[in-house]
Amino acid sequence: MYWPHLIKALRAREGLTQAELAARIGVDQTAISRWERSGDEPSLRHRRVLRELYRRNLASRQDRAVRMRVENGFQPQTLLARGAVFIEINEAGAKEARVRREALKGRSIYGAFGPVTDEVTRQWEGTGIFDGEIAMAMSVNRLSGPEGTGSCVRTLDTPYFTSDGEVWCITELMRITEEMFETLRRQWGGDTVSLAFDTL
Repeated sequence: MYWPHLIKALRAREGLTQAELAARIGVDQTAISRWERSGDEPSLRHRRVLRELYRRNLASRQDRAVRMRVENGFQPQTLLARGAVFIEINEAGAKEARVRREALKGRSIYGAFGPVTDEVTRQWEGTGIFDGEIAMAMSVNRLSGPEGTGSCVRTLDTPYFTSDGEVWCITELMRITEEMFETLRRQWGGDTVSLAFDTL
């Protein structure tokens, strides 16, 4: 689940065809196609190359400042790109999600916290947050951890428009009780609620 999202997001961000990405990392175009369709997974070496390509600094000082702001923030925060890929997550955010920060950078949410989180993330991405249509979104989610552990979280998401036209998402998260999780789901009528720019 993870590699198709990361590869598609990387190609979209860089404006690369499958053949161009294949040439850049030294594989055949059919390998990229298989990876995007979940027919196969990249080798360890190619995984490292793909992650590094994705993590590369994307330009301006403002973009770097936003990354640093999230990385060093006091409150739990993440910075996500299309495909729900972690560009940054701060220590407070990793602690709130009960994961190691290093384990998430460059990785997609998909496949990291269980199938319930994958489904909520699909709904959340479907709001248009990475298309620049949404001014703000809020979600509640159940994160599955190792050995049956887990937690409920609430998120507040706002878009950030990068210097090269990409949309990133700054997310604040907070662990909540099961009772609060159910209350918010009832109030919102689902796991996610959003506010479009054209309604402001």
